[in-house]
Amino acid sequence: MAKVLIVDDEPAILTLLEYQVGKLGYEVVSAVDGDTALAALAQHQPDAVLLDVNLPGRDGIAVLDELRAVDPALPVIMMTAVYLGGRGVADGMSSVQTAVRAMSHGAFDYVLKPADEFLDKVRLSLRNAVRQRQAPPAPPAPASPPAATTPAAEDGVPRPAFANLIGDSPAMREVYEVTQKVLDTSATVLVLGESGTGKELVARAIHDGSRRSAHELVILNCAAITETLLEAELFGHEKGAFTGAVARKLGKFEAADGGTIFLDEIGDMPLSTQAKVLRVLQEREIVRVGGTERITVDVRVIAATHRDLEAMVRAGRFREDLYYRLSVFPINLPPLRRRVADIPLLAAWFVHRFAQAEGRTLDGMSEAAIDALCRHPWPGNVRELENALLRAVILAEGPRIERSDLPPAVRGEVASSQTLAAVEATAIRRMLESAGGDVPAAAHRLGLSVAELRERAASHDIELGST
Repeated sequence: MAKVLIVDDEPAILTLLEYQVGKLGYEVVSAVDGDTALAALAQHQPDAVLLDVNLPGRDGIAVLDELRAVDPALPVIMMTAVYLGGRGVADGMSSVQTAVRAMSHGAFDYVLKPADEFLDKVRLSLRNAVRQRQAPPAPPAPASPPAATTPAAEDGVPRPAFANLIGDSPAMREVYEVTQKVLDTSATVLVLGESGTGKELVARAIHDGSRRSAHELVILNCAAITETLLEAELFGHEKGAFTGAVARKLGKFEAADGGTIFLDEIGDMPLSTQAKVLRVLQEREIVRVGGTERITVDVRVIAATHRDLEAMVRAGRFREDLYYRLSVFPINLPPLRRRVADIPLLAAWFVHRFAQAEGRTLDGMSEAAIDALCRHPWPGNVRELENALLRAVILAEGPRIERSDLPPAVRGEVASSQTLAAVEATAIRRMLESAGGDVPAAAHRLGLSVAELRERAASHDIELGST
């Protein structure tokens, strides 16, 4: 029989919880403050703890720290009131703010009291906590990526400073430090940043550096799928669930079982789907579209968005409860204009990579080219820099990238449509030559569909083969 320690100084709440938790089949131990909770932990060795935030003497978050210092693997579920006042660290703070602080201190979960479905949420959270406590120990985590940066090797080629990320600026060092701390936890992570800053790279770094790296990292762009299909992509569907569902299909959550799911652009997720994702985070279960079976999944969630989710919450376009579930561990990626010192490193890396892919030998970039890169504001961030340097590698005539090889906008010039057309025609011809006339391969390298490449080639009177 699993044992649950309940810590609450309100007699009515404590009595209610003792009765309800006992009915669920758990052995119950009670405490009314931090001192008796620590004594009960030593004497009874519980499998899970229900801990109130608002306690006399030391507040619940301080008690949480003390409990975890004795038993770091002990799952502690925090109970917070809708608004706390008069005492404790949460004085004057909303319940969700308090919950975020508790989760950042290592709490397993949190529930609101008094609130609708309070006891149901206690039951679900206790079930998940005890299941985790009694599960076999996880295999040891792989060695974490080095936090120290190594901008360049002896051959002058930049090396990733942290996992697959490049940059040595203070802003990026802060990203590495925060990311390092979250690797060996199971916390949900929310990666924030403008489009093109590398949010997916951070998700890959977290997954690859965690104990889940032996399993799948499943990626889903929530903005790229229609609302009607998004739920089927996430949760799967049963045969006959809707027109065209000719067979059962597993969803992304099932595919990621044991691993990590990366929900990119979650700010574009419809409210109806947000509610179902919240349920997965709370209960660790999914139900396929058109089905009734509850399927348990063990998945770490990393979400990302370029949107201001707090503003969306205030406007009623994003669920507040989901936002606070996701933002337990936020990582903010700086835009490229805030880390100009990293531009030469990133540029050298892209030029090296693209030159290798194209079978070319290039001796880096001229000072004038680097100066132009550092002066440009990069509204499209690292992705824009990457595309600009792919173009430069294709167009470069000499042994290195010159300022004239960069896009007109990067050079601070406004190009005429005639000049842009000439540049596009040259790029298409060189890419086709590099790909040996393979149209699909050339289209892929240019970031176009085959149909788009054929249309643009025809506008420049460039003949394509039948491949």
